[in-house]
Amino acid sequence: MLYGEFRETSSREVRLDYTGAVLRVVVEFCFTDDGNASHHFGGPKAESFVRSLVRVSAAAHYLDIPHLETDVFQKLTDMIAQLPSLACVVCDESINIGNPVEALSKMAEKKIRAQPRKSLLPAKENVGGVRSLDESLLEKIVFDKQSRVRSLGESFLETIVLDKQSRISEFEKFQCLQQWAERGSKGFKAESESSEKISTTITNLAKQLDLSRIPVSKLTSVVEQSHLVTRDDLYQAYRSRALCPGRIDNKIVVEGAGTPEVNGTYIQEGVHQDTPMYLMEGMWEGREVIFSIFLCSETTWYISIMPEGEMPGEPTYIDFYYCDHASNNCWKIPSRGWQPINIGQTPPPTCFVTGFFDSKDSM
Repeated sequence: MLYGEFRETSSREVRLDYTGAVLRVVVEFCFTDDGNASHHFGGPKAESFVRSLVRVSAAAHYLDIPHLETDVFQKLTDMIAQLPSLACVVCDESINIGNPVEALSKMAEKKIRAQPRKSLLPAKENVGGVRSLDESLLEKIVFDKQSRVRSLGESFLETIVLDKQSRISEFEKFQCLQQWAERGSKGFKAESESSEKISTTITNLAKQLDLSRIPVSKLTSVVEQSHLVTRDDLYQAYRSRALCPGRIDNKIVVEGAGTPEVNGTYIQEGVHQDTPMYLMEGMWEGREVIFSIFLCSETTWYISIMPEGEMPGEPTYIDFYYCDHASNNCWKIPSRGWQPINIGQTPPPTCFVTGFFDSKDSM
């Protein structure tokens, strides 16, 4: 090897683009087959630890140590499962490194698309269920509830937050932009990004949001007060809501369904076949989805999962319950009479309206 076309043949010193801590992990793995890197990286922050693990994966790829790559991949997968916001960190660091960690980048992107709210917005409670992780990792992630959207670079922020496959609402997308804007005031990458540049980036990205899909109360109390959108964009959002009859803020509460995932509060969002549609964000088989209540063919109401970009009633919908339409008022959702369909479980749910009617109106 030393007589081939390698740097070792012409120099007594060979520089590798990895820190000493990363190379110590590699050397230790070669001797012990142990990929536990936690004791090599100091500091309590989960973000810096995860970035170091991504660099270890890149070094393992460069040095052709596939078992170490696999170990790091599994460890990062486990950490993201317990703290989904770390997927943002993996994505951002992977962008900086490139092809050697492409598999990690794709894994993290998939996690963000599957659980965008947990990945992009701050955690609301301490992380649980981490007994499978070693104690040193536990200390680094259990009480860490930061929003990792701040750690994203500008290009990847646009890719993730404005992802057409994402199921987060327009207001949640705005919250992501708002979190990212705070990096200027919190010292995130302050040496390379001015407050003016951050403000310009946020303003340009906010123009790509449909602000008219954000409830008026949130437009007034959060969006307008943030000063991250122009007065003209706010005016157009208020105007669109005022002119759109399908955006009255009614709510439907679904209770008692044998498939518990469909229970909850559905918000009116748009119109289908001249009747309101109601949507609720939820989880199904480990993925964040949109549950919907809608009238199909003017004869039957359905409670279903709405695939991204599909129209109600398409074969790709996952139906749980249906109820034949029996009211002269097509806007009224039946309170009772629901029946399971396809994978819906008994007992069937009951429904009632809140919000606009301000009571549990029987329908």
